[in-house]
Amino acid sequence: LKEVVAGVAMGAVKDREAPVEESVVLSDLMGVEDALGVMDFKVAGSRTGITTFQLDTKTDGLTVAFMEKALRQAKEARIHIIEKMEEAGAATAKELPDKVPKVRGFTIDEGGIGKVIGPGGKQIRSIIEDFELSNMDVGEGGEIQVSGFNSTRLAEVQAFVEKLVAPREGGGGRERSSKPRYEGPEPEEGKTYTGKVTGVHKWGVFLEILPGLEGLCHVSELHVEHVRSVEGFVGTLGDEFKVMYLGKNDKNQLQLSRKATMQ
Repeated sequence: LKEVVAGVAMGAVKDREAPVEESVVLSDLMGVEDALGVMDFKVAGSRTGITTFQLDTKTDGLTVAFMEKALRQAKEARIHIIEKMEEAGAATAKELPDKVPKVRGFTIDEGGIGKVIGPGGKQIRSIIEDFELSNMDVGEGGEIQVSGFNSTRLAEVQAFVEKLVAPREGGGGRERSSKPRYEGPEPEEGKTYTGKVTGVHKWGVFLEILPGLEGLCHVSELHVEHVRSVEGFVGTLGDEFKVMYLGKNDKNQLQLSRKATMQ
């Protein structure tokens, strides 16, 4: 947090027939006042401005003039609380404590998605366990979001993943050779090809339809019926099935459809 933040509960009471402008604004609202009042709202923020605002009202409407009055009084109360916090030695924290959940995001090349997921999701499950993550999400475009409680572990998992997907250099004889680059003609839209599974992800399957040429069969294109789990529907890497080439999407990926071959 860049600034100290505090919050206060506000309310308003008035005579039954009185207009809303004649309401008395209450600071530090209590339960009885909340039940008998015509409005309650909570305001949180710093000296600079409001960060959170919530309001309930039992009147037919609120005027701008009344809300200006209520918010001005809420600011005075908020600043008073912040001053007491600062007197007690409150300071903005450079890092959130470990009990607060945190999120970290970064992006990798789309070609490395398969390495992060692993066969049947084995690699991503291992990463989540090894780095004590709450969750790890990998997007179609290589966007990765990890969440957890330990900031150090979140930084470490990013370094691990970036190293995992980095291009290999040197003469390691056991490294798998890179896939052949496709230099042939464009596939024909509407034509059916036999695709070999090269990657399985929660959003779909990558298949090689020609040597060195891969396309994506989205989960919605796997079957005429809804597919709940891609990993459960598709067997293993290397499996083959018929798909129709539909053209390219906005990411210049080849779009494939198994569903189209079944209709």
